[in-house]
Amino acid sequence: MDIKLLEKLEKNNSSLKYRITFFFVFFLLAVFIVFVITSVFQVNTVARFIGFRYAMPAVQRAMEIIDTESFDRLSRTMDSSDPYYIETQLKLLEIKEETNVMYLYTMAQEEGSMFVYIIDGSDIMGGEGFSEIGNREDIGFWDRAALRAFQTGNVQMGTLDQQDEWGALISAYAPIKKATGEVIGLLACDIDAIDVSDWIRMQVLWQLVIVAIFVALGLVVYISVIKLVNKNTSFISASE
Repeated sequence: MDIKLLEKLEKNNSSLKYRITFFFVFFLLAVFIVFVITSVFQVNTVARFIGFRYAMPAVQRAMEIIDTESFDRLSRTMDSSDPYYIETQLKLLEIKEETNVMYLYTMAQEEGSMFVYIIDGSDIMGGEGFSEIGNREDIGFWDRAALRAFQTGNVQMGTLDQQDEWGALISAYAPIKKATGEVIGLLACDIDAIDVSDWIRMQVLWQLVIVAIFVALGLVVYISVIKLVNKNTSFISASE
């Protein structure tokens, strides 16, 4: 066989292997991207459905009993003996128990992402789930929807948020505004999402199994094709 022809055929086979490898890598990347997008979409969809179904009714009822002027005064005085504080705490607790949410509370900004609890209706005063007025919390580590609600002045629905201290939560946040439109605080409602978190983990696990199967099949095809190309290259070399 002509040496130049042989070199050309070997060069073509080498180029073919590069194209096959590129296609396989592209295939793996595409499968991974689809998996990530599907997982994120699934988490967000489930979280929003549960949030709108369970958290939003509690938020809407709670906002009806928040007097913004009294809340503004309370956020400056931090007076736990204020009749408004005591009365509103009991009303929020009642809503919390009737709607079966996990936490229902209000906060005011101290500085940046540092907020303080104002009225907490998550538990009886002094209870395990109760936060005293003035207790500080950096919500910058929470779901981004919390700060976004305060900054934009719009109600925000969070996604599934896993926190070391509070566990798996799905939350809704509503800005507390003065008549002028100035945002002076946040009302937040948290749903216990441990069951949802476990269900999502199981769904993601099954998706991983499917991805692994596709990758394994792709790898088998890739190896088979590469072997075939190498076999043709060896045959051509032997024919020289």
